[in-house]
Amino acid sequence: MRNHAVIIPAYNEEKNIRKLLEAVSHYDIIAVVDGNDRTANIAKKYCVKVLTSKEKRGYGQAIIDGLVEAYCAGYDIATVMDVGTCDPDFLYVYTKDTDIIVRARYEFAFDHRVILSKLAALALTIATLSPVPDATTGYRTYNLQRIIPILSQVKTNGHTTNFEILGLALKNRLRVKYFPVPYTLDENSQLKAKDLLEALKCTIRLLFTPQLST
Repeated sequence: MRNHAVIIPAYNEEKNIRKLLEAVSHYDIIAVVDGNDRTANIAKKYCVKVLTSKEKRGYGQAIIDGLVEAYCAGYDIATVMDVGTCDPDFLYVYTKDTDIIVRARYEFAFDHRVILSKLAALALTIATLSPVPDATTGYRTYNLQRIIPILSQVKTNGHTTNFEILGLALKNRLRVKYFPVPYTLDENSQLKAKDLLEALKCTIRLLFTPQLST
């Protein structure tokens, strides 16, 4: 599928990345390795495009670098998938006339990461006056033509970047569709209380961020 790239941000994922690379091997893959650890060497063996940096730049920057790389390479669509927490079975989901497909996690569990994610979704729902079932998931498909201009407004890094990109998209009236998928949590899921605090700060900033001119 030449017009659809899969972006995999990764950091110290040498134990887990093989499984995901094999599952999505029929797509063009861009692996964005945050730093230059053994994960990059493994990804290169699968003949995928690998972006590395000399030092750790952050999860959010890895997402942005991957999206920009896909756009510059001529792709129309890109799906971002996290190693270990994104089920490849839902990769096929695509809807025309949509700018962002968010695979919204729906199973509730008494895990602090789930609770923090729900609170972040509530904050973004209030800020944008638009129902947001999941604001922090990184499992999304983007219309690159529409999302690339928004990335210039992103101020955060880390897990809050997913929150901010979605907030900016809603503010700029991009067409967002949510597709429900079950929660998948493992030891690599690192959403913390500080991420919620950063998301709340981001929410306030979004209220004063001007809409992009079209």
